[in-house]
Amino acid sequence: DLFASVEPILPSLREDGVAVWVLGAGPYPPGVVALQELLDAASEELEPEDVWQPQDMNDTCLYIFTSGTTGGCRGGTGRVGRRGGGGSALPDTPFPGLPKAARISHLKSIMCLGFYELVGASSRDVVYLALPLYHMAGSLLGIVGCIGIGATCVLKEKFSASQFWDDCRAEGVTVFQYIGELCRYLVNQPPRPGEREHGLRLAVGSGLRPDVWRSFLQRFGSIRIVETYGMTEGNVTLFNYTG
Repeated sequence: DLFASVEPILPSLREDGVAVWVLGAGPYPPGVVALQELLDAASEELEPEDVWQPQDMNDTCLYIFTSGTTGGCRGGTGRVGRRGGGGSALPDTPFPGLPKAARISHLKSIMCLGFYELVGASSRDVVYLALPLYHMAGSLLGIVGCIGIGATCVLKEKFSASQFWDDCRAEGVTVFQYIGELCRYLVNQPPRPGEREHGLRLAVGSGLRPDVWRSFLQRFGSIRIVETYGMTEGNVTLFNYTG
């Protein structure tokens, strides 16, 4: 969906040594890696451990551009990945000429497996996720978190306040991962019949204003809310367990 925004600057990206990977139907210009073709051609057999196992859990697993909520695009610093057997080395400057991205280590990625367990979810839950997957909240806490507890994940391509409760009923949703504005959108919707008739028991996320928190509970029923705070490049996360 976003390739059209990148295509005009492909020549300059190639000059800077930036690889462009795209997931979706092509065709694409020379130099662009079409991931879907590689996935379709890939063997289902697991490669030997020396290909995929990191030499050090503090090595770089991936880079994430943060939202810049407290400033411009931010970047973590520190060691980057080393070349492993059959793997590719990550450059010292991962994206030359572009804003620096936050460095996410293998260890931090693995720790995200425990996110939903920490907030009280389990394998019996159905998690509703409409957050962008290019940020840590959606990709690592959301997708990886669901993998960690073996929960079902309902992925919504784009959040819709008017469809939310219908989606929850249709899919049997029990957990909702939010950013604060999503809850405000729901509270600002015109009242509808049956909006307290749902199975949602837990909402977890960041940035929920106190007035929206109160209105959300008064309107939609007894839902446990766990507010968290953390930064992509930070080392500490706070959880409000008491509500």
